Amino acid sequence: MSDLIDVDGLRAALEHACPESEIETWDMPGGPKVRLNRGGRAVEVFWHREKSAFWTSYGVGKRSLRRVRATDLMVAIDSAATWLSGATPREFAAAWPFADFVAIADAYERGDRIEYSWQSALVHDPFGLTGFIAAAMNEPRLRTMYPFVQMGWMSFRPTVDEFLVPGPWVSGSRQDDGVFKVCSVDRDRWHGEPLAVGDAETAVRVVVAEMDRLGVPRPEDLRSPSEHRPPAEAGG
Repeated sequence: MSDLIDVDGLRAALEHACPESEIETWDMPGGPKVRLNRGGRAVEVFWHREKSAFWTSYGVGKRSLRRVRATDLMVAIDSAATWLSGATPREFAAAWPFADFVAIADAYERGDRIEYSWQSALVHDPFGLTGFIAAAMNEPRLRTMYPFVQMGWMSFRPTVDEFLVPGPWVSGSRQDDGVFKVCSVDRDRWHGEPLAVGDAETAVRVVVAEMDRLGVPRPEDLRSPSEHRPPAEAGG
């Protein structure tokens, strides 16, 4: 099938299923990519020739809400049509459960930047951190903080706009085996000994204890009104 899919064919199929959409195409070395925009919503479909799979992203403007993999062309096309038709996130999830992004979309629509960052991190994790993220979301102190990932390491800001990050930092493993490493401060990520290497629950306990030792402020002490602004359109 991979030899039969080219940029013109993929565009034609999506254009037929998603009329009145603005369409951009790219004929990339790894395969064709088509982006459609309609009514402030966007879908991007990339055919990965080597893996014989369609990577489909569903978003609002330039903000991706979920990216999923499918091997069936019609799944990519029909799910794109559903999202661009104006279906609510819950209606979309009912039709296409594999691409559920209700929690992300709800946080986005509420303008809850912290919750949006948590939900996005949970489903857009290329660094083997998913188990830690899921456990951290059940820890009350961490849940109110702003999580972010830098060069494969996760840390937390007390507020969205607080850019000073004393630590600690957490990394997963390339094997995605549920083992996590916790380091105290930034420089220790590269040149120091870890505080702990263990499972997700261990990593969460060590992170919270190290925050207390470092004197990391609690969110309620620094809460900024910016937490209640919608997430920025640009970026990922």
